[in-house]
Amino acid sequence: MNAREPKFAEAEIGLKESVDWPSLIALMVTLLVWSSAFAAIKAGLSFYSPLHLAVLRFITSSIILLPFLLFKFGLPDLSDLPFIFFLAATGMLLYHIPLCIGEQTVSAGSSSLLISTAPVFTAIIAVIGLKEKMTFLGWTGIAVSFAGAALIAVGESGIRISFGALWILCAAFMESFYFVFQKMFLPKYGAFRLTSYVIIAGTILMMPFGKGLFDAVAAAPLSATLTVVYLAIFPTCIGYAGWAYASSRNPASLVASSLFLNPVLAIFIAWVWLEEIPSLLSVIGGSVAILGVWILQRTR
Repeated sequence: MNAREPKFAEAEIGLKESVDWPSLIALMVTLLVWSSAFAAIKAGLSFYSPLHLAVLRFITSSIILLPFLLFKFGLPDLSDLPFIFFLAATGMLLYHIPLCIGEQTVSAGSSSLLISTAPVFTAIIAVIGLKEKMTFLGWTGIAVSFAGAALIAVGESGIRISFGALWILCAAFMESFYFVFQKMFLPKYGAFRLTSYVIIAGTILMMPFGKGLFDAVAAAPLSATLTVVYLAIFPTCIGYAGWAYASSRNPASLVASSLFLNPVLAIFIAWVWLEEIPSLLSVIGGSVAILGVWILQRTR
């Protein structure tokens, strides 16, 4: 055997050991179920109002997670409750309700393209709140991404700006707070436990918007209700837990960059499920927006 061959073998073994396959698999599952959420929301909105869909989704998620809270996790520290409710407000209440409102008039694929601008808002929050420095190229990426978002907004409603697109941009903005600050408590609680606390807290915050929900469930066909149950189990419980787990075990740049795949998957799923294709201008705008996010990520 050549004297150098053992070194290559050792390097190959080290490389294999450095790959955290469970977290990468969790990330891939998360991307798939999150991508499917846009089409599922669009399908559910045919029979549910945005508020009822969001509230029913989170009530179902909380029912699934409550046994873990009661018999495995216990309650969080009281001193952490304000932070948990902050994550619930930004990542659940103020993300999902605006997203559902926006998808009433914006296609599922275009919605996913707009949500892909969340890393831009994350960077802005880091500059303002965490005093991180931003290069000229970074600001260029932000400007390019917003220009792409504006093209999507126009592409969804003709000459005038789509208010649905503005609602979805609001959702992306609020979600960025969740992405920035969730990592503070991941070492203490772990991915699934923290996700459970945040989802249940988000359900509590959404309850005031659930007036008339039982009548809506009674009037909706079973297929629409099962779609909401799918949203509760997969994109919500499994998706958020998978994202938190992957974020806690991989570099932030890898996890954030993986979101580039979401619009591609979402458009394909919406085409298969709903036979829906975004307008050409929306696709062009989405490509510009993703280019801007990519430029920004390269600088960070």
